[in-house]
Amino acid sequence: MKFRQVHLDFHTSEKIDGIGSNFSKEQFQSALKTGHVDSITVFSKCHHGWAYHPSEANEMHPGLKFDLLGAEIEAAHEIGVKTPVYLSAGFDEKTARRHHDWIRRPTPDQAVDWITPQFHELCMNTPYLDYLLAQIEEVVQKYDCDGIFLDIVGVRTCYCQHCVQTLLDEGKDPYDEKNAAELGERVYVKR
Repeated sequence: MKFRQVHLDFHTSEKIDGIGSNFSKEQFQSALKTGHVDSITVFSKCHHGWAYHPSEANEMHPGLKFDLLGAEIEAAHEIGVKTPVYLSAGFDEKTARRHHDWIRRPTPDQAVDWITPQFHELCMNTPYLDYLLAQIEEVVQKYDCDGIFLDIVGVRTCYCQHCVQTLLDEGKDPYDEKNAAELGERVYVKR
């Protein structure tokens, strides 16, 4: 097993232009060699929700003019470095702004806070899950990635309208903590 692994954390707002415009395959490879890196996690989608490659399942970052993900994978693979691909699963701020009803509500009385700067977690018991799965499928079909890294996932209790409706449809009290927790378990293992 190789041990020198780097997680290239790359969360970039849509307000930043010129993303990757100075990317150099030679410089990227040199840095990987200098660091004796065996594996580097490269980004398909960050917490802001944008893709770092052309995408039909998502939207490419508006400040990016080329396939950064593909360029990084190609450069790394040429020198024998593995490239697991990162997708922010729980956070997707672009989608949260467009689909407020997909945002996770951890307590029944918690409203969505748009005042405090933060990322808004999405609920996997909403149509968001299909949107995310399409992004994952696109990446594994389009790129020679060495795995998928999904971030911000786990068993979550949620009181969004979709979770409340699911429990009501099952004849359960959606505000009973046991029922909400049990649904969180089912949603996590659903697919």
